[in-house]
Amino acid sequence: MATAKKNTIPTPVEALAQARALVAEREAEHEQAEHSAAELFARLDSGDASVTGLDLATAEAEIKRTVHLLGMARKRIPAAERAVKLFEGQTNPVLAEYLRSVIEANRFNFGMFGVPVEVVSQRPEKLTAPAAYLYQTEGADYDTATGRMTGTVHLLVTVPADGLDTIKEACVAGIYKLVHHAGHAEVRDSVTTGSDHFVLSVFLKNLEPLMPVIEEQSSVTGIGLARQLGGLAATRSKECVVDPRTDRWANVHTIMCRRASGELVSQSRDGDTVRRKVRAQFIVHGIDRHIDIPELSQFVAAGVGDAVGIFSPGLGRVESVKVVDQKATLFGDRQALAVTADAVMISKAAA
Repeated sequence: MATAKKNTIPTPVEALAQARALVAEREAEHEQAEHSAAELFARLDSGDASVTGLDLATAEAEIKRTVHLLGMARKRIPAAERAVKLFEGQTNPVLAEYLRSVIEANRFNFGMFGVPVEVVSQRPEKLTAPAAYLYQTEGADYDTATGRMTGTVHLLVTVPADGLDTIKEACVAGIYKLVHHAGHAEVRDSVTTGSDHFVLSVFLKNLEPLMPVIEEQSSVTGIGLARQLGGLAATRSKECVVDPRTDRWANVHTIMCRRASGELVSQSRDGDTVRRKVRAQFIVHGIDRHIDIPELSQFVAAGVGDAVGIFSPGLGRVESVKVVDQKATLFGDRQALAVTADAVMISKAAA
C-alpha cells in the first residue's frame, strides 16, 4: 500500500520563522568570521610568525562572504512578512467580517437591498452583478493592551452602471456614519471605479472589535468602565421638553458622574476565552436641580442596562452587568447616589 506523501511546503508563518532563523545563523557566522580574523591579527601583533598571508586572505574573504550571505538573508524577511500579512488576511479576515455585519444590519444606509454580501479570501477575477465582496490583502494589527485593531478592508461592489454612483456614495456615507461617527473606529477611504463596479478601500484605525484580543495579564483597573457606566446613566437622564417659560427645548433632568473607580475582582480562562469580573464604583448627582434619589436610581438602572455589549479598552466587552449596591449620599449640597456595579468582561487571550 502506497504511503501518502507528507506536505513539506511550509506555511507563510513557518517560512517567516525559517527566514528569521537563517538571519540569526548568518549573523552568528559573520560574527565568528570577524572574531577569527581578529585573533589572527592579535597573533601577528604578538610576533607569531606562523600566521601566513594565506591565513589572513582567507579570513578576510570569509568576512566578505558572510556579509553577502547575511545581506541576502535579511532581504528575504520583508517578502516573508508580506506573505504572512496576506495569509492572515485570507485566513482570518476579521475586518471584512466586521464590515459585513455592519452592512447586513444597515442595508438601507448602504443602498444594497437585494445585493448579496460575501467575505472572500481575495478579489474575485470574475464579477457578476449585483454582488458585493469584502476581502483583505493583509491581516489586522492587534493592540493587545487595549483590544483595538487597525487595518484595511476592501469592499468591491458590482451593480448595473445606472446605479453605480448612487450605491458608491451610499456606501461611503454609510461607513462614515455607522463606523467613524458612531465612535467604533477612525476611518479613511479611497475609491477606484470601473465601468460596472467600484472598490472602496477602508482603513480602520483603532477599531473596537466584537471580540477583542487582549493580553491575559491586563493592567487596566476598571476606572474607564466605571466612567462609561456613569456616562450611560447621565445620557439616560437627558430628557428634553419644551420649557413653557422660554418656548425652547430644555433638559428636564441632567446628571453627572463623579469619583469613578474600579478594580479587577477575579479572572478566569476557558480555552482562549477570558472573563474578567470588574467592580465599578461611581457617584451620580443632578446639576440643574436637586434630583431625588429614586430618580437617580432609575437613571442608573437604565444606564447600566444599556451597558451590555459595550467595549472597554483593556478589559473586553461587557457580557453581563448588574448594580450590587447603591446608597444615598451628598455631593456638596446636592443629593447624590453612590453606586457599585459588577460587570463580567469577555475577550480572547492574545497568543
